[in-house]
Amino acid sequence: MNKEEVLEKLQPMSNVSVRQVEHTPRTRVLVNPEQVVIRPGSGGQLVPLSENGVKALTNFVGMPDKVCKNLSPRLFGEVATELLALKVHYNLLISDEQVLSFSRAQGVRNMPVERVLDTIDKVIPDCDFHRVSILGNYSAMLEIAGPKQQAVRRGDLVRAGALVSFSPINTIKPLVQSYVLRLACTNGQPSKTVLAEYTGGEGDDVWQWFRQSVRAAYQSVGNIVNRYREMIQERIPADQRAGMLEELLRQAGITGKEAEAVRAQAIQEPPRNAYDMMNLITWASSHIVRSPERIQRTLAASAAFTSESQHASICPLCQTRR
Repeated sequence: MNKEEVLEKLQPMSNVSVRQVEHTPRTRVLVNPEQVVIRPGSGGQLVPLSENGVKALTNFVGMPDKVCKNLSPRLFGEVATELLALKVHYNLLISDEQVLSFSRAQGVRNMPVERVLDTIDKVIPDCDFHRVSILGNYSAMLEIAGPKQQAVRRGDLVRAGALVSFSPINTIKPLVQSYVLRLACTNGQPSKTVLAEYTGGEGDDVWQWFRQSVRAAYQSVGNIVNRYREMIQERIPADQRAGMLEELLRQAGITGKEAEAVRAQAIQEPPRNAYDMMNLITWASSHIVRSPERIQRTLAASAAFTSESQHASICPLCQTRR
């Protein structure tokens, strides 16, 4: 995907505005005959909640559905108000003059999509957006590959890149990870060689952090390739392949027919070392798993398996050697 296509895909998130709320004694959730509304603070203006907004409210404050059904409208409003007060600071996500959702205040400035993409383009010129995932919390995950390439082994090239997670409306703290795109089979592989989450700052600090983090992620391809070469040397005995695969499937949250497809692929091309096993899981993230949230979990499991510091605690083979 190019930048224009990414902008078009993420446009719905850009149409959502954020209202920061500091809970006061005058803040109220009220249930009118036809809708639920919130009066944020002492302004007196009532903002209606959409149907999804009501569900988001109950999830945000931790009110189970079976409890909500047994509350009178008045009591529902009182309980929701009391629980919201415990959050102290929070955001209302608003579109078409209705509250769509609630989020915690992250202490991060909004990151407009166009500026994010322009910044990435300056740090990684001529980059491609391999995959753009929209997540349920009004955030996005961008898998970016630049022109720089290295070989893990003969005929097995990877392109350097970055894995970027952010929200244009400040529902999450932005996150940058190293990322490569394997050209032998287009499955992206995040790495924890470089992992940076924004921790706060003033003014344009977030953009300075963002530029530095994306640049560091892109330039870390040499470390990633060296780690992959080490994993090639980590041979897996045939009698332990199934056990290791099952543990990785569990870590990645891959079940049912999707897991059967991965097992079938493992039978067709048996993973003989840790690098092959990792590629089997990242293959699933590109060819089998479809939900953006589950793709994110699969990539996270692969990153943890790749990380030298965490590998031993996850790898069943390493555990049997202790």
